[in-house]
Amino acid sequence: MNDHPMSSYLERYPPVPDPERDQVSQEQSVHRVSPRNLPVEQTIDLHGMTREQAQTELELFLTRARAEGIRKVLVIHGKGSHGEGDATLRNFTREFLERHPSVGPTGTPGIREGGSGATWAILRQRSR
Repeated sequence: MNDHPMSSYLERYPPVPDPERDQVSQEQSVHRVSPRNLPVEQTIDLHGMTREQAQTELELFLTRARAEGIRKVLVIHGKGSHGEGDATLRNFTREFLERHPSVGPTGTPGIREGGSGATWAILRQRSR
C-alpha cells in the first residue's frame, strides 16, 4: 500500500466523472498555434527586382493571398550581399510588411526555409 496520504484518500474516494464539466473543459481547451509553427501556404521570390517592382509584386501577392484565405506567406528577398553590402531589398520588404494593413506578425524563418534571406508573414483575416 502507498504511504502518501493523497493516494489513500483517492483510493477511498475516487473522482467521479462529470460529463457536463468534462464537456465544458474540452470546448475551452482550444490550442493556439504559434505563428512560427503555421505552415507556409504561398511563396513569392523577389530576387533581382528593384524596390518599385518588388512593391508592386508584393502588393498584388498579398491581395491575392488574402482573397484566397491564405494565412501564412513567405517572401524570399535574399540577403542583400550582392550590392554595396547593404540589404536594401530585405530591409524594404520587412518595413513594407510591418506597415501593411493586411499583415500581422512577421518573422525570420529557419535556415531550411530561407533564414535571413526570407521573411514570413501572417495575413490578417477579413472582418466578418
